[in-house]
Amino acid sequence: MNRIYTLFLQRNPDFKGGVSIAGHSLGSLILFDILTNQKDSLGDIDSKKDSPNMDQGDTLTIEEDLKKLQLSEFFSIFEKEKVDKKALALCTDKDLQEMGIPLGPRKKILNYFRTRENSMGINRPTPQSASGLNMSNIPKESEFCSSADGAGNDYLDVGIGQVSVKYPRLIYKPEIFFAFGSPIGMFLTVRGLKRIDPNYKFPTCKGFFNIYHPFDPVAYRIEPMVVPGVEFEPMLIPHHKGRKRMHLELREGLTRMSMDLKNNLLGSLRMAWKSFTRTPEPALQTSETTEETEAEPVSSSEKPSDVNIEDTSEAVKEEVPPINVGMLNGGQRIDYVLQEKPIESFNEYLFALQSHLCYWESEDTVLLVLKEIYQTQGIFLDQPLQ
Repeated sequence: MNRIYTLFLQRNPDFKGGVSIAGHSLGSLILFDILTNQKDSLGDIDSKKDSPNMDQGDTLTIEEDLKKLQLSEFFSIFEKEKVDKKALALCTDKDLQEMGIPLGPRKKILNYFRTRENSMGINRPTPQSASGLNMSNIPKESEFCSSADGAGNDYLDVGIGQVSVKYPRLIYKPEIFFAFGSPIGMFLTVRGLKRIDPNYKFPTCKGFFNIYHPFDPVAYRIEPMVVPGVEFEPMLIPHHKGRKRMHLELREGLTRMSMDLKNNLLGSLRMAWKSFTRTPEPALQTSETTEETEAEPVSSSEKPSDVNIEDTSEAVKEEVPPINVGMLNGGQRIDYVLQEKPIESFNEYLFALQSHLCYWESEDTVLLVLKEIYQTQGIFLDQPLQ
C-alpha cells in the first residue's frame, strides 16, 4: 500500500487529494488490524529521532539508565554477569528471568531499551524460525512501523496464546475504510472482545463502512458489538436506480398486510371476550343515577381517545429511536446491507458463494462508495439516495 501510494505520487506530483482504502473478506480484517495500530501523527517517529533526550540516552551508561528507571538495585546483577548495553540489547525476557530479575523490572528494562533502539533506527539480529528458515531473507519493513506494546519486538509471547505483532505503518492517513463481506465482527469475538467502546475510533481514519450481502456466509455485523443491548436493522443500501427492488417492496407490503390482519383479528376477539365477560348493570330510576349514567359514556368515550393519543405519540417516538453507534464512523451508521436480487431470494444457500464475490461488480456498492468519497470533497448528490 505504501509502495503504490509512493508510485502514484511520483506519477502525479500535483495530487493533493485524500486516499480511501477497501478490503474484501480476510483482507478487511488485515486492514482493520493495521488501522487500529496506527499512530495518531505521522511525525511521531521523526520527532523521537530529533529529540535531545533520546540522543542523550545513547551516551548514558547502563548504571545511569537503571538509575533513570529507578532500578539501581539491579546494577550489581548486570555487573556480575558482565552485561553491558550491547549485551542487554540482545537479552530476552527469559534471559533476564534467569538472572533473577522480577517481572515488573524486566518489562521496564526491555521496553526502555527496545523503544530507544527503534527511535534510533537500530536493527536487532533476526532470529531463525523453528523450521530453519532464515528470517533475514524476508524484506525488512519500512521505518513506519509500530508494535502493539511499543516494545518493537517481532513476536513476544504475551502469555495468552497470542503474539504481539509488529504492524506496518502507513505513510498516509486514509479518509474512509470500506470493508466488503468482512468477518471482522466474528474475529473480534473469537479474540475475546465482547464490546467495542462507543468512543473508540481509528487513530488515523475517520470513516468506516461495513458493507455486506444478506446471504454472505463470511460477513458479520459490527454495530451489535458497539450497542449490544439494542436490536435494530442495518442500513439498506438503495438500488442504483433510486428505489427498492420490486420483490422487497412486495414482501414488505405482504408483511404489513398480515400484521394488520393479525392486529384487527386480535382486536375483534378482545372486544368479543370483553362483551361476554361484562357483568350486567341494574337499571336505575333516580334522576341522579340517570345523570351519572349519561355522563359515564362521555367519560368512557373520552378516556380511550386520551389513551389512543398517548399510544400514537409513543408509537411515533418508538418508530425513530435515536441509535448511537459510537464514533467508529464519526457517529454515523456502520453496517450497510445490499438488496438481494429476485433470483437470489429463492434459495440463499445456492447463492452463498456468489454473494461473497458480488461486491466488485455490484453497482449499488460502487454508488455508495462514490457517494461517500465525494462527500469528503464537499460534493453531495442532488437527490439523496435515502
